Amino acid sequence: MPKANAQSSRHRKPSTADLPAAVRSTARTHRVAKATELQLQRLTGCLHSLSSRHHDLTQGYAAHVGIAGIQYTILTTIRYLETKGDVFPVTVAEYLGLASAGVTKAIQHLTELGLVEKAGDLDDRRRTRLTVTHGGSILLDSLAPMQSNVNDVWLDCMNDEEFSIFLDLVERFIRSSDRALAMQDYLARDSDIVSF
Repeated sequence: MPKANAQSSRHRKPSTADLPAAVRSTARTHRVAKATELQLQRLTGCLHSLSSRHHDLTQGYAAHVGIAGIQYTILTTIRYLETKGDVFPVTVAEYLGLASAGVTKAIQHLTELGLVEKAGDLDDRRRTRLTVTHGGSILLDSLAPMQSNVNDVWLDCMNDEEFSIFLDLVERFIRSSDRALAMQDYLARDSDIVSF
């Protein structure tokens, strides 16, 4: 009996049509960086190091006012997002890239502490609108002098123009990371990678 000539679908090269829409629709109008393996390893180490230091700064602010780090992050996020419009738990979760369950739990604690107020949405009673209370604002404002001094040191490695460029690069890197995650998930589904 003759052997089949067609490759197994498990081993076939992924078709462009099969790619996730987020990856497939990526415009290739700009030049793609060609980093070496050593440069990527250095970048990975730097990102972990930066993330760790940023986490420690956040924890420091939170500890100073007596709340958990995630609660501080969510409180400051609600206050920021309020300047853009109505804020809901899902808005906070999406903005921070966190699981809704964890965000909901932290919001409940902030509500019990009197730092966040929940109210029903007039347009959709299933949704809960969030606002930072007067007490929450006082708590955050009390940190302003410390944050100003810390930020002066934190950002003394760049000038205004460099900061604008850096912020733009970070935002672009987040978007490309989302596309990379979609690509990784797609390629891992039918891969021959050995797991232990």
